[in-house]
Amino acid sequence: MINEERVKELYQIAKYDTFEEKENRQMGHYYHNDYISKELLKSFFSGSVGYVLLVALWFMNSMEYIMNEMSTPDLIATATTVVLIYVAFMAIYLMITWFVYEHKYTKGRKALKEYYDHVRKINKMYDREEKLKV
Repeated sequence: MINEERVKELYQIAKYDTFEEKENRQMGHYYHNDYISKELLKSFFSGSVGYVLLVALWFMNSMEYIMNEMSTPDLIATATTVVLIYVAFMAIYLMITWFVYEHKYTKGRKALKEYYDHVRKINKMYDREEKLKV
């Protein structure tokens, strides 16, 4: 006879393995602060590269104006503005990254806990069956 409770638990485990395991696997290997710090570090480098590429595109687009119109004090003021915008951009970008991965970690750990609860229930069912057989 089919044990319906076991089938339901196995279904939940299979559903987790199919859809969520890849995303949540990393979270199981890291503490909360370590996981978020790792993601912030990755975002810092990717945000910096993106900002440098945007500034390079702006510079190439404005090259003629820079060569003809700007003097040395203007270039220093422009460089200062670019650095200040970089600091503001990175602060906002890293704050968004922190919120996103904080939510993702919390949600993933909850799903991982539910997965382990289903596994424990299945193990208890199999243990009960083994005791009944003996």
